[in-house]
Amino acid sequence: MNNEVNGNLWDSFWAIHASSTDLYHHLLWRVRFLFSSAYARKIAQATGKLESARLLEIGCGSARTLHYLDQIYSKSSCYALDLSSQAIQLVRSINPQFQITIADAFCVPLESNQFDVTFSIGLIEHFTREQAGQIVSEKIRVTQKGGMVTVMVPWISSVYNLIVRKAFGRHWPFGDENPFHRRELEEFLEQLGLSEIKIHVIYGSTLLGIGRK
Repeated sequence: MNNEVNGNLWDSFWAIHASSTDLYHHLLWRVRFLFSSAYARKIAQATGKLESARLLEIGCGSARTLHYLDQIYSKSSCYALDLSSQAIQLVRSINPQFQITIADAFCVPLESNQFDVTFSIGLIEHFTREQAGQIVSEKIRVTQKGGMVTVMVPWISSVYNLIVRKAFGRHWPFGDENPFHRRELEEFLEQLGLSEIKIHVIYGSTLLGIGRK
């Protein structure tokens, strides 16, 4: 999927998703809070106590996980990037204090080695494994030595993937996805140079991979 098509897809998605006029999307919006809170807790546990955290979410969508991390750390600087202008507008309306911009995940317009935590939630599974590697490599580049790099992806063995996603067929609202096996995600992150990798299964549905640069 090229970036122009990707951007159009997610502009349409985020224009509807945050609206309470669509019951299905409204329910998904509420479920997102539950999962994002769990992701934030796991990431914070991995980093330990930080006096001042510089956080970056790439492909941020609503930046809900970034919002929860901002609440966990006593002092944080939050940055969010997304290709969708609708997503960026949404984040600005929810968290106007975040530093937000439209940007391509393949070429992050930020200097190297500056973030304590760099992460994406539901991003790399929309690309080939080679492209996913390029995205994560950019995340690693902008993360400082000793910092944490995190990815969340659908778990290929979950009920979500085996039943729910297939039941929706072409009406599935999240676009094309290439879910991961647990061991595959661990090896994927290892091959990109991360260490101390932990793979967490979140609510039996998604995988949260966390590694240290």
